[in-house]
Amino acid sequence: MWNDVFEKEWEKRPGAKREELHAFLQTWNDALSVQELQEIRARQKNPFPKRPLPDSHAHLLTYSNGGEFQHGERIFQFFGTPDFREMNLAYEFAEYMPGSVSFAMDGSGNHYIFDMREPSRNGKYPILVAHSGNLGYEDCVHVANSLPEFCRGTDEIG
Repeated sequence: MWNDVFEKEWEKRPGAKREELHAFLQTWNDALSVQELQEIRARQKNPFPKRPLPDSHAHLLTYSNGGEFQHGERIFQFFGTPDFREMNLAYEFAEYMPGSVSFAMDGSGNHYIFDMREPSRNGKYPILVAHSGNLGYEDCVHVANSLPEFCRGTDEIG
């Protein structure tokens, strides 16, 4: 079947032997071993910047602990206290945008992000926007110098 699928074979390796394939299919999704767990834990680090969140974010959480809002064309889907950490871990912000923290999304896959690589200025962090499928500082956009400024914006981003 596969011999007539590919136009070019840049690196074709020998096929798996029957015993090797059988063992693989039976064990590929086994529970993690003690050694695998130790290796994973050894690579882990705290993904969150050691900087305080802006006071404006705490005030927003007391206004609404998460929730969805709109101002003009701009949509806000704020993370509440129950899902804030989970969302940042799930999207691997520490890996793709170290020093940043996502606090909301726009409903179209864009994250609203505190850029915490530098200390806050008067308790404020720049706000960046990056798409969840293309997280990185190279392709993100600076959209405001503070959370209140950002939330007062009315144009759709992305």
